[in-house]
Amino acid sequence: MPRFRIDGPQLVPEDRHGPSPLSGRSGTYALMPTAPDLLVFSRTPAAGGSIPAPRVVMSGDAGGFPLSDLIAFLSQSRWSGVIRVSSPSGERSITFREGEVRGASSDDPADRLGEVLVRLGYVERAQVEAALREQPPSKVGRALVEKGLLQAHDLFKCVTHQVSEIFHAIVLCREGSFFLVDQPVDEKTGHIIQLSTQSLLMDSIRKIDELAHFRKRIPHGRLYVARKRPSDGKLEEDEDRVLAMLDGRRTILELGHAARLSEFDITKVVFRLLEGGFASVTDKPLMVPAATAPTPVPRQQVPVSATPASPPTRAVPAVDPRPVARVFNFIFREIRDEVAKQGMDREFIAAANAALSGQALSSSPVLEGLAFAADGSLPEGKLIEGFERHRSQLGSEPLASFKQALSDVMFFLLFQAGELLESRADEDLARRVKELLATLEAP
Repeated sequence: MPRFRIDGPQLVPEDRHGPSPLSGRSGTYALMPTAPDLLVFSRTPAAGGSIPAPRVVMSGDAGGFPLSDLIAFLSQSRWSGVIRVSSPSGERSITFREGEVRGASSDDPADRLGEVLVRLGYVERAQVEAALREQPPSKVGRALVEKGLLQAHDLFKCVTHQVSEIFHAIVLCREGSFFLVDQPVDEKTGHIIQLSTQSLLMDSIRKIDELAHFRKRIPHGRLYVARKRPSDGKLEEDEDRVLAMLDGRRTILELGHAARLSEFDITKVVFRLLEGGFASVTDKPLMVPAATAPTPVPRQQVPVSATPASPPTRAVPAVDPRPVARVFNFIFREIRDEVAKQGMDREFIAAANAALSGQALSSSPVLEGLAFAADGSLPEGKLIEGFERHRSQLGSEPLASFKQALSDVMFFLLFQAGELLESRADEDLARRVKELLATLEAP
């Protein structure tokens, strides 16, 4: 990406040796007023034209436009591409395919998979650091699974949580700039995963409301935080840990990086410390650092999964789940057969059954008590029986709920397979799966 430096009244390219990115852009341009982090030039009169992808098709001020509305529109229009947000807390991006979230990335250390694994209590920090000495960060999850320190379905859960947290951070962003990039979606970038954009947006609404409450006392993350009094022994672990770090010389964002907490979480912790009279904020750093207390050793946290209440029983129209079950079973066998070529099918099926038995893949009652056969399929008779027994609990569209449950299982299997297969085989498998899923959409 070409870079320029503003040097007084001049716009100076940092790379003076390559071809100029401004060639072919001659004309008169007006500088449009926008956010401090964004420069927008508009040619007058417009001459039209286009460039091939990847290209930025929309950009704007993250503080002047609700990103949740933009993401809702992208979901409804089934858009594919990337939204990238640059803010004081870092640069993050979300990848969409046909309106659903397929991945995310971030340069904030708190968003790294290793940090998520430790924060959720699945592994210890020393285990992550040992894995990172042997493998690149992109392989740390698989390395921990191979060492027997992490279950495959727990890795899947943590990757899902990581993507969700990056999504929420983007939706909550109120400073910086955003860019909508029209580019092909690379299925092999990161882990194979799919999350419902609408579900993520609904979860973000709660955090948006909470953050608005926090912003009454903490208008932004560039404020410095000082300790007013020591802990009284009644604070939460994260509150105690952050309080011990307060010296009046670090901003809220810097504290978040040091404590390995997201911007939302560090803002919430600082707000609670302010409310309890343990801390104060100022727009300038303290010249003399306050005395520091030893940092408490964090206790291992075990995530608690909340089981949603079943919806009320209602009458539902008769539907035939057998075509859906057959197509997904065909997909499951395709995935297993591809893994079998690597001689890993037994381990693959064992991990899938462990995930099913622990209800780690879906909370749908239709999957209760099921297990994959050696060929990778689920028992069709029991699937149909489970659907008929529980369809009154599956909402107004029971077949769609049935399909979503099997889709959740499919994405876990693809996630597992993606860790074992070579790039070409994985891409070919993804193509075949897509073709099979298309048969369910056919009239």
